[in-house]
Amino acid sequence: MSSLAADLGAAARIGADERGGVSRFAWTQELAQANDWLMERLAELGLEVELDPAGNVLGRWQAGEGTAVLIGSHLDTVPRGGRYDGALGVLAALDVVRRLKADGVEPRRPLWVVSFNDEEGARFQTGMLGSRAFCGDCDLEDWSSRGVPEAMAEAGFAFEQLPEARRLHEVGAYLELHIEQGPVLERAGVDLGVVTAITGMLGFRARFLGEANHAGTTPMELRHDALAGAARAVLALREEARSRGDMTANVGVMGVEPGGFNVVPGATEFTIDVRSPTADGFARLEPFVREALERIAAEEELGLELRETHRKEPVALDPGLQELLEEAAGEEGASTLRLPSGAGHDAMVLAHHVPAAMLFVPSRGGLSHTPDEFTAAEYCELGARVLARVVRRLVE
Repeated sequence: MSSLAADLGAAARIGADERGGVSRFAWTQELAQANDWLMERLAELGLEVELDPAGNVLGRWQAGEGTAVLIGSHLDTVPRGGRYDGALGVLAALDVVRRLKADGVEPRRPLWVVSFNDEEGARFQTGMLGSRAFCGDCDLEDWSSRGVPEAMAEAGFAFEQLPEARRLHEVGAYLELHIEQGPVLERAGVDLGVVTAITGMLGFRARFLGEANHAGTTPMELRHDALAGAARAVLALREEARSRGDMTANVGVMGVEPGGFNVVPGATEFTIDVRSPTADGFARLEPFVREALERIAAEEELGLELRETHRKEPVALDPGLQELLEEAAGEEGASTLRLPSGAGHDAMVLAHHVPAAMLFVPSRGGLSHTPDEFTAAEYCELGARVLARVVRRLVE
């Protein structure tokens, strides 16, 4: 078994349940255990190791001069997630350092490995908290209302020290290896994906307000059914996304009040996630969502409350780094495909500030965020070798 495969297996046991899922959330014992394990591996390679004020793990190979090449991803997960999402990027970065050290490479600039904290945002809906703090983008007012200060204090961290995690000025480039989390590479029979851009994400929490009443005695034409309005909204979002090639839409959480089987729903609250990888497509997302829900509310005679919960602009990745990834893949005899990422990643935070790139390896069946998530060992190894080639060019 290779070192990378062994590391993937060891990390997958931390936070694992009996059904194969992995759960590691920000500021929990499970993630702390994974961080401790990673820091031990980094120290074994002779790196300077740090757990910063945002809970990011940093392993620094302080060599040469200038800004660092930063490589990594994240170790936190969604509830009952898989063993590859995020973790592969961190452990491949560890593997890159191991390869360069074995080859006797003497870097002319620093090389850092990072595991960003709370990329998924599963516990507090604070996605990419660690990378945002690293870049100096701390939304303390918002985060303080989500229970983050209390969780940090319990874990031995100080919320007010989050801004001290800013280290962006010490970084000159960022590279991240990741599973695709989609079916494109597998269906195309292509070995690796070179990411061109990361989709913009816009989130809302919507609430339709109707009138609760008896389901058997209230005539259909006199109902103010909040759930009926929400159902129409779900279908309207789906149809718009299907009609456009640059949009996805999803309603993933919904609550109905009062929740009786024989009661007309008086209120329905639900989340909306809409995405587009292009600037023009992203600009059309908010007007469409607002106009569609306002029209449905008027037609169904419902009240409407609509609140934006998050906004992350789409970002293009660095063309020069994309070319280096393609060249390195060719040297490994691997086929490549350029494609955008429909999922958000820490790379999109870094890419607004420094040259950044991502390399995808295929996901079996396109599955992710599930215990069934799987990428073959040969693709994990291939991705790590390509990453190592590019990093070597950047640091030698």
